[in-house]
Amino acid sequence: MIKAVKHINGGINSAVGEYLVNRLIPENDIQAVGPVVFLDHLYPTEVKSDAHTIPDGSFAHPHRGITTFSYVFAGGLSHYDSQGNFNQIGAGGIQWMKAGRGIIHDELPYATTPDRKFHSLQFWINLPSGVKQEAPEYMAVQPADVPEVELPDNSGRLRILLGNFGCTTSVIRTFTPQFIYHLKLNPKSTYRLPVKPGMEYAAFVPSGEVLINEDVIGKSKIAIFEEGGDEIEFRNPDIAVADVIIFGGAPYEEPIVSRGPFVMNTHGEIATAYRDFFDGKYGNIIYKKK
Repeated sequence: MIKAVKHINGGINSAVGEYLVNRLIPENDIQAVGPVVFLDHLYPTEVKSDAHTIPDGSFAHPHRGITTFSYVFAGGLSHYDSQGNFNQIGAGGIQWMKAGRGIIHDELPYATTPDRKFHSLQFWINLPSGVKQEAPEYMAVQPADVPEVELPDNSGRLRILLGNFGCTTSVIRTFTPQFIYHLKLNPKSTYRLPVKPGMEYAAFVPSGEVLINEDVIGKSKIAIFEEGGDEIEFRNPDIAVADVIIFGGAPYEEPIVSRGPFVMNTHGEIATAYRDFFDGKYGNIIYKKK
């Protein structure tokens, strides 16, 4: 049985520094999909920096209580943080950071092609209360290290960015049942994704248009699914490969309190997160070239 679409969301434009993004989660009564409490789509944009540029720190900011997950469609992305981590990824790579009890990070988009285009997504994934006070962690996953599987009937490929699909598992650590897949659907092809019972699902189409259970979804829109059903149908009517990001996980059962860059379980914990930041407990970033 097909898993029905409950809600289609076009997002709201928001400025993040000098960049324009489409904020898709949270939205109205949709506070989360599984553990995902935040999704920003940074539209394809021309960037000034290159791989050798060091940021000036003006975009550095703290987090506590979540993991951040940045996925690049085009261009490259540098990561710096107050634990001394630095790395860069290209298109198809992932910057993952467990903020835990507190960290400051800075991400700098840069150009890798003559058109100087950068295009990406960032998720915030909520941590269980018992993990929110753990030490921060960081991992950069290069494009070649993201596992992929071939889909039946030459319909395309599925990149397992987070979680698992069948016997194939992402290298990134998870703390609750959760997944992020990048479906690369071949021209004029159809794929039916089997869904796991008890999990919440959403699908995002960054550009172009795809038929999802016969609903046209595309151009930076997201489809959020009802409970029930055992598969989702994706159909690409176009003559070019279509990209779909499919994500979700087990429902987050604890209270969610979000303020600025912090996601905790109580208002008191939010107040403590801000106090610890202003008291300098998250450290400082030391910028350096790779």
